Amino acid sequence: MSNSWIPLLFLIVFSTCTTNSPATMECDAGDRAALLKIKAQLGNPDLDITGTSISGPVPVAYLAGATGLRTLVISDSKLAGSIPPSLAELPNLRYVDLSGNMLTGTIPPGLVHGEFRFLILSCNQLTGEIPSCYGGDDIDTVDLSHNRLTGDPSPFLFGITRPTTKIDLSWNELEFDMTGVMFPHHLRFLDLSHNRIAGKVAKSLMDVRLEHFNVSDNELCGEIPAGRFMASHGADCYARNRCLCGTPLPPCNGGL
Repeated sequence: MSNSWIPLLFLIVFSTCTTNSPATMECDAGDRAALLKIKAQLGNPDLDITGTSISGPVPVAYLAGATGLRTLVISDSKLAGSIPPSLAELPNLRYVDLSGNMLTGTIPPGLVHGEFRFLILSCNQLTGEIPSCYGGDDIDTVDLSHNRLTGDPSPFLFGITRPTTKIDLSWNELEFDMTGVMFPHHLRFLDLSHNRIAGKVAKSLMDVRLEHFNVSDNELCGEIPAGRFMASHGADCYARNRCLCGTPLPPCNGGL
């Protein structure tokens, strides 16, 4: 059987499931056996179900024991409820994309493991603080945008030696002072817009070659650092803050 059929087979099995209660997804015994047989025989490390109409909780019962699973994508669907902490027990899971659903509750720690990790939980209804484990040296992408997250992730999520390339925390309720934050040199995408971030624009950003940058709609104030890579950021990147000034915004007046 060709591996190209695996996502379709998973989709066929999942589509026959019905949610009988908020906490349990039940399926026909034959469908469950078929899924388990596929998993056992093919050892497929990826599960990608994107843009389907799967509803109910994350189908953790089907993932239990899938120790070889590396990629889990169930995006743009109708998943609801919390993210099961038991997903953290899958030791090889390094790529999780549950974006575009209706998930609530907090983000469990330890969902991704190993090198070159990706955590994509954007466009849900998640609350609480971001666990500090997602600031590790081996994480590549953190996209938690369009949720209701709170707290201050700056002590662990940013750091001058981190190899992270993408951090998107936009459209949340995060609060911290950006002034002294040391952003990773390898960072290429940084979106912190639509939060409650205060202080000044960090000078460390002068040394970061960002392809995408946005800190608009926050509470930043003071003169924007000039020089090096800052020249590539337009005025829209800084719009609707409390009192930012300096290039590319109007000049500062007095003691700002």
